[in-house]
Amino acid sequence: MGAPLEPVIIAEQGGLVVAEHGAAVLLIDRGNRVVEITAYVLIVLTLVFGGFGAVSIVDSVTDGRSSVPITLGTILLAVGVSAAVVAGFMIRSAYRIRRRALSTFTPLAVFDRAQRVYRDGADQAVAPLDQVRFERRMQMTSSSPQLVAVTPWGTHILKRGNPFGGGIGRVDEVLNDMVQGRTL
Repeated sequence: MGAPLEPVIIAEQGGLVVAEHGAAVLLIDRGNRVVEITAYVLIVLTLVFGGFGAVSIVDSVTDGRSSVPITLGTILLAVGVSAAVVAGFMIRSAYRIRRRALSTFTPLAVFDRAQRVYRDGADQAVAPLDQVRFERRMQMTSSSPQLVAVTPWGTHILKRGNPFGGGIGRVDEVLNDMVQGRTL
């Protein structure tokens, strides 16, 4: 019997997936970083504007001497509710991306254990698997580490971590174990 049509998920961290497809180990990014960041910002806006608007309206209704006019409170509440509605659509979009079949995504990297070669997303050979190791390295502009493949010919950034989408977790350890043939 041949390899399954759909890759089998071995590890998953946010939108980053390590999957097995026959002898190949695939590193796939579902590409939902923008959706996650936008949803996070919209949720914060919902809490700030909606909360302040609701408190302002309640204060205006219960105490006629409120420093914030009821009209301004209503506008702030409307902005908060609008942000909540858009955030709901963004969250639903993130779930839709997550439910898509892995075979519909282009892998960031393919680690072919049969031919013992690391290939990039464009299917170009990068290095023999015996000379590749995976590491987490800090980024200059983020609190989340990035996932890199270290080869004798240089360091290749596979995925930049994102604190809003779960970072990269321990994907480096999973990849090192799978590529070197150790069991998980």
